[in-house]
Amino acid sequence: MAEEIELAAPRPTLARVDSLAKNPFRTPSSASLADFESFSRSPTPAAQLPDLPSTPPPAQTPPASRRRSEVDLQAEEAGQKMRRMSMGDETGTDGMSLPPIDKGKDAWSFCFAAFILETFIWGFSYTFPSVLVYLESHDPWQKESIASLSAIGTVQLAVMFIFPCTIISFFRRYPDWVRTSLWVSVAVNCLAMLAASWATKVWQLIVLQGVLCGLSGAVLYTPVLLWLNGWFHMKRGLATGIIFSGTGVGGLIFPFLISSALLDKYGFATMCRAWAGITLAVYAIAVYLIKPRVPLRKPRGPRSPWFVMSDFRFLKNPVVIVMTLTSFTSSLAYFPCSLYLPTYTSTLASPVSANIVVAVFNLAASCGSAVIGYTADLSTPITVMASGLAGSLLALTAWGFASSLGAVFAFAVLFGFATQICSTWGPAATDAVGANPHLATLVFCTFGIFRGIASIVGPYISTTLFEPVIAQEHAAWGRFGFRRVIIFVGAMSALSATGGAALHWARKYNARVKAASA
Repeated sequence: MAEEIELAAPRPTLARVDSLAKNPFRTPSSASLADFESFSRSPTPAAQLPDLPSTPPPAQTPPASRRRSEVDLQAEEAGQKMRRMSMGDETGTDGMSLPPIDKGKDAWSFCFAAFILETFIWGFSYTFPSVLVYLESHDPWQKESIASLSAIGTVQLAVMFIFPCTIISFFRRYPDWVRTSLWVSVAVNCLAMLAASWATKVWQLIVLQGVLCGLSGAVLYTPVLLWLNGWFHMKRGLATGIIFSGTGVGGLIFPFLISSALLDKYGFATMCRAWAGITLAVYAIAVYLIKPRVPLRKPRGPRSPWFVMSDFRFLKNPVVIVMTLTSFTSSLAYFPCSLYLPTYTSTLASPVSANIVVAVFNLAASCGSAVIGYTADLSTPITVMASGLAGSLLALTAWGFASSLGAVFAFAVLFGFATQICSTWGPAATDAVGANPHLATLVFCTFGIFRGIASIVGPYISTTLFEPVIAQEHAAWGRFGFRRVIIFVGAMSALSATGGAALHWARKYNARVKAASA
């Protein structure tokens, strides 16, 4: 029985079977309009129809589904790349196998060298309160105001926090000059410290120890920021905490080495000369050891631009905005406490006790950096909130009611341990830009810039809040003219605690945006 089917609207990809049989090399695109017209109007026997699948052809993948497939493919490729990186099964631009991330001798050797730089560069900076106590009581510096003397240390900190972003751009543009720049910085740092031994004016110390030592220290420390994200990914918070703990280790040892062993026995000039010799040897070892995961090569083509504006799109990221403001407010509380706590202690006991407080504070900061770095890997928002609340409560209670040396020691331990906000920067940068080492470093430097600004603004505000006219007052709360300083520290710490909740919201917002665009 001949069954005939009427085709009302043929798809453009179909052609007459008999026409193809006559000319098998004729393609559907070469069929004439008349062929299609006659074919569509004539009944076609079912026997001549091509065999069609029993199920309808799949519908064309919509753009959204295709985008999801592409995102899944990219995620799978990224996961495979991370697995290759963790096993060391990865090749660089020169075809050589690269060492694994998060483990292995090379990764932890980098961590060790970075720890050394952290200890001597930042450890000395945070030991400056001990030097400040000495300068306040010895000629020719004791006639100067506490604000001008404290500017030596605050300028050094600010320079080291603010300039790494520019130095990173220089290193990326001139990778073949990185090693030379590091060795030049070693020489500048040591010579500036040596020249400071002959200084007789405060402005000379600000230039030599504040600007030159700060700038050369920033150059020496920039490779840590530049290469850390290339060596560590899943253990970035742990590595960051270990490296940052060098500040506490240096802050524990150096107050006794600098103040008790050098300043008190031999004076300021001899201390500067001895420190120049010590750092010359230590920095030389660290520069020799520290290396990037991907070997440095001179670019074959044009050098990269100084700044690529597209790289700074992360500034609009809510996680970056929240964490920047949180770090700024937390630093406004941290630096006045770390700088003026020895002065507060010296009103209760001898200058030796002030050095002990500095050492105890920095030791607690060292332990707190590692612990907070570990907890930040688990939950950054909770860590930020807990750190801010703890700092506020400790300032308003433990410091406010501190009337004995033991109470000051207890406050120094607890506050130094709980307020290491810098150890949360690594996980926060990962939340903002993922595993991109370049962007993560820029995010890290952004946090550092605002912390550097706070290192100047915070002590300046505290100096204006300090009331020397009632420095001998023995009130029940807020003694020795520090009442308003304590309130300021407590308020800024409490404000930084709100950053934990804001950071949680920012992460959820980013997740919704990512899901909507997938």
